[in-house]
Amino acid sequence: MLKQLFNRFRGAPSMELPGYVAMGMIREGSMAKIFKAKNQETGEIVAIKVLKPTAHRVVEKLEAHFRDFTEGQITASMDHPNVIKCFDHGQLGDLPYVVLEYLDGMTLGSLLGGDSSRLVGKRLGFLEQTAAGLAHVHTRRFVHHDFCAKNIFVTTQGRVKVIDFGLATPLLSQPSVISRLGTAEILAPEILRREPSDYRVDIFAFGIVAYEVLTGHWPFESSEVHQTPMLKVLNVKPVPVEKRVPAVPAEVATMIMRCLEKETAKRPTNLNAVVSILARHGGAL
Repeated sequence: MLKQLFNRFRGAPSMELPGYVAMGMIREGSMAKIFKAKNQETGEIVAIKVLKPTAHRVVEKLEAHFRDFTEGQITASMDHPNVIKCFDHGQLGDLPYVVLEYLDGMTLGSLLGGDSSRLVGKRLGFLEQTAAGLAHVHTRRFVHHDFCAKNIFVTTQGRVKVIDFGLATPLLSQPSVISRLGTAEILAPEILRREPSDYRVDIFAFGIVAYEVLTGHWPFESSEVHQTPMLKVLNVKPVPVEKRVPAVPAEVATMIMRCLEKETAKRPTNLNAVVSILARHGGAL
């Protein structure tokens, strides 16, 4: 039962989630554990994400300063085929939980780091789906803040899903200064410089993902090994996409390099335009 899994995880005898039967652990990350379970009423297989106690304290601090919504509330507000679905959310003891659709496949990060053959002929299509999902997040007035290959899931049917809204914050009417959030390699220059930022930090992160998918390289690679990833983001100018992979359509290559601009004003104003560009070049790559 889920109660037994949660007991082993948390050591709290009163913890259980009624209505679900445990089927095992899916994976454990730095912030949470994710269980596979079955809905007793419908028979549907789901994934249940439970924050670790230490992560919960970090998220509580985030919510106290930057957002008025829980991860469950943010995820549940999404309604798009390229964003993971949330069926339920609440508190498990004193820890938040989120009941999500169960996804069969692997993350884009795993594909890039291992079985990249699944990307052949599908790269531009996957990026179009990815951009569409992230555009929907922005339409819902949220910033993801940890948009990277490990938080993009590719199902066995080829459907791309944006996942993990643990660090998402509301999209404010004016750019604001926030603490450093997310994976170091995708943090936008304005965050690293402690300058006001907005949804365009996600557009910068999308540029990194797209560059990696199409070229197999992180954009800010440098021979200066003493520099940290954050310093490289600030100081290194990426090699143009078309020089690494001449087969990439010029319009797509230009768009990706615009997403990677260190000045926010030079980036695309929204991802809908990015989706349109990618849709025009859906051929094999």
